[in-house]
Amino acid sequence: MNYEIAVLAALVQLDNPTRPQITEVTGISAQKITSSIRNLKTILDIGIYWHGAKKTGHYEIESWGSFESGKKILRKSGALKLTTFKHHKRIEYDSDILKKLYAADMKLQNYRQSLKLEGFNTKDLSRDLTQLSPSEHTVLREELKKKFTRPKSTLADHP
Repeated sequence: MNYEIAVLAALVQLDNPTRPQITEVTGISAQKITSSIRNLKTILDIGIYWHGAKKTGHYEIESWGSFESGKKILRKSGALKLTTFKHHKRIEYDSDILKKLYAADMKLQNYRQSLKLEGFNTKDLSRDLTQLSPSEHTVLREELKKKFTRPKSTLADHP
């Protein structure tokens, strides 16, 4: 299963990954990459598809199958050290990247929880934060700041 994990990490980390690129970063033969992708598709039900022409296309992950949203596996795959795997065939993770990705996930989760406390429904499609444009996001942030910032006159009243 180490080969499958390395191939999955390469699919996540590379932009428009092709078989030669995956071979280059992992040191795995093209034939083993093909069988690893087949195993990922059949065993773990990950939707990996080839997009584009046969010679100029690339692989894409379209669904995470048994991993639901794929957040945790994506975080682990993004932190896998492909150079270590290439040279030693050993699975190692970059702890700094893992910590940064985990912190970003927790920050987003905390932000959504705080919005729920303020009465916003993060599942509501009309207020889905991922669908907001940067200007709409800035307006929402300013509205929240106005709502929870005390006027300066009341600050002077309290010691």
